[in-house]
Amino acid sequence: MSRFAERISFLLLLILGLTPRLLFIAHFPTIPVSDFNSLVVFGRAIHDHGLVIDGWFWDFFNPGLPLILSMLFRILPGDPGSVARVATAVACGLLPLLPFFIWRRVLPLWVRVLAGGLLAVWPGQIVFSGVVAQDNWVMLPTVALAALAVRTRFPEERAHPVIAGLLMAACVATRPEMLVVVVPLFFAASMKWPVTMRQAGIAAVAVMAPLILLAVYRGEATGHFALSTEHGGVSILGSYVPGSTVNAWSDPYPFIASVRPELLRDRKTLLAQSTSLAVHEALRRPGFQVARIVWMVWHYGLTGEGASLYWSLRGEALPPRLRAEGADTAQSLEKPLRYEMALIQGLFLAALLIAVRRRSVPIFVLAAAVVLKYLIHALIVVQGRYFYPATALELLALALAAYEVWKVVPADRLRLAGPTVGIGILCALGLLYFRLNLTNYVHAHDVDEQRTFQFPLADQEHDAELSCVVNRGVLTQLDLPRESVQTAAIRTFDIDPTPGEAGVAACELSGSGTPRPLTLRVLDPYAPGGLADRMLQRVEVDGVEVYSHDVAQDPGSGWARIPLGDVGAGTNRKVVIEVRALHPERGPGWGSAAVTTFQLWR
Repeated sequence: MSRFAERISFLLLLILGLTPRLLFIAHFPTIPVSDFNSLVVFGRAIHDHGLVIDGWFWDFFNPGLPLILSMLFRILPGDPGSVARVATAVACGLLPLLPFFIWRRVLPLWVRVLAGGLLAVWPGQIVFSGVVAQDNWVMLPTVALAALAVRTRFPEERAHPVIAGLLMAACVATRPEMLVVVVPLFFAASMKWPVTMRQAGIAAVAVMAPLILLAVYRGEATGHFALSTEHGGVSILGSYVPGSTVNAWSDPYPFIASVRPELLRDRKTLLAQSTSLAVHEALRRPGFQVARIVWMVWHYGLTGEGASLYWSLRGEALPPRLRAEGADTAQSLEKPLRYEMALIQGLFLAALLIAVRRRSVPIFVLAAAVVLKYLIHALIVVQGRYFYPATALELLALALAAYEVWKVVPADRLRLAGPTVGIGILCALGLLYFRLNLTNYVHAHDVDEQRTFQFPLADQEHDAELSCVVNRGVLTQLDLPRESVQTAAIRTFDIDPTPGEAGVAACELSGSGTPRPLTLRVLDPYAPGGLADRMLQRVEVDGVEVYSHDVAQDPGSGWARIPLGDVGAGTNRKVVIEVRALHPERGPGWGSAAVTTFQLWR
């Protein structure tokens, strides 16, 4: 009977894990976009050119997921994006089997099924499971290490330092901040109390060896011996710059253009000094930054899964024929997912209270990793998708809390569980009720003054440059010079501008080498059309207007090409790019709707 029950439970978890995810991506075949497409490109590059390759993707990603994808591309035919999507959904669908198997013989079958079942029917993860995100893939080694840590806490179980070290390295290879997050899990899985020098030595070697190999791999490919990317400081800075609370992160390069514009010409120094700029900005507004950090933990602890629908159901994440349906589905899911997350957070608090009453070390270990995950992102950079591994650990903690309640005598179970669950539900309601108050406070206090932005803008061959100053309006986007086209974007200072308000980039055009034709490309971002006399784009060259365009008059968006003549050695022209408010009504946010993006083009 026991073996039969095991097999039935295994099949049940397998079906519950795979079926909803595969059905969801079959109906909504999520397209890898942004960072997720870059991961697919990274994996394809390894597949095509070998393990040790150079490339821009090392600046942003650890190689764990691309390595897995490169192997899958060798095995499975077809479009790389589709292969990666299906593989991600399958990996997420197999996640429930990890606690089911790892906890075998130490926890009752019903606890293992409960833990796996919670992971299997987790709504927020089902609708995110087609996104080729590190956050989906890192759950596999994280949950495996967590389950192993729980198993090791049982007195009759031995430590597992080698497996724990490999799993920790797999976590770090996928997302670098996991080096901190999974430390409690690693220690719990690799050592038994009392800890001996031999135990500690074996555990240290077991984790250091694969981590050193990971650093050597990055060093061979990039010359940078490290466990993480070099752009970490820039990412941190983007969380602290003024205006970042709108999306929890802002492009930091415009801010750098306003405080240390010389760094834009020295990428190595910029990367080295970005963290100190973030610290300086944090100390400039310490009270606000504390409030912002509290708000981010609170906000994304409730809305992280709803916010992540942007990557699975909205816009370019779906084929054109499904975008309207995807947007409607996302809108209908946002509120239920917020309630789901509030319930999980409330029950997780109840699990912690039960752990205190029962002195449950396994739950404390899981909770430590959850707290570290939230804390490290609150201090550096936050997106809702970053917290999927933390939520997975919380679900494991709920199953363990149920086991702790089951272990007491039947007469005391309700006395133990009732008050704690009640407190958890009340806290969940409180999180939902007061969230908007804190959100409004933080957004109202995240204000900035008119800045002066100074920046260079080069063409793709880097033999022509606009040296620009923006002291009217806001620089909203700035790319660093690379092999690809460098882009900048400006808007009016106010989101709802008054008539006559403008965003202006006053630039000096220079060149080198033999004069050749050069074009300025300016983007009309407003596709609907039919709303003339709101916002105007203009370009002047040496005081003569060469381009004037009503942004919202005609339907469609696209690039306008403005010839700048032959540009080379000796060129010195004045180029002014402007977006001006004509007669915009207040409310629709015409400042944002008419953001003017421009670039040089050979």
